Amino acid sequence: MSDSKEMARFEALAEEAYTKMYDARDHNVKECVEDALYNLGRALDIAEMRGLRDEAQRLKKRRDHIMAVYDSQFRRR
Repeated sequence: MSDSKEMARFEALAEEAYTKMYDARDHNVKECVEDALYNLGRALDIAEMRGLRDEAQRLKKRRDHIMAVYDSQFRRR
């Protein structure tokens, strides 16, 4: 599988987990966000290994957005 296809696959898995976060019961939300971040991390690893700076930056922004949403909407205070 090419790097771009592998990155796209990991990113799609991350987005699927992110979407599930909104439908999950409270105790499963953390699992969803962890899945999303894990898969984005794998895509980011590939981008960084291949020197794809723009892709890496985009993936980092998405990761940061997901964490911000989780922190503001789901994390217990």
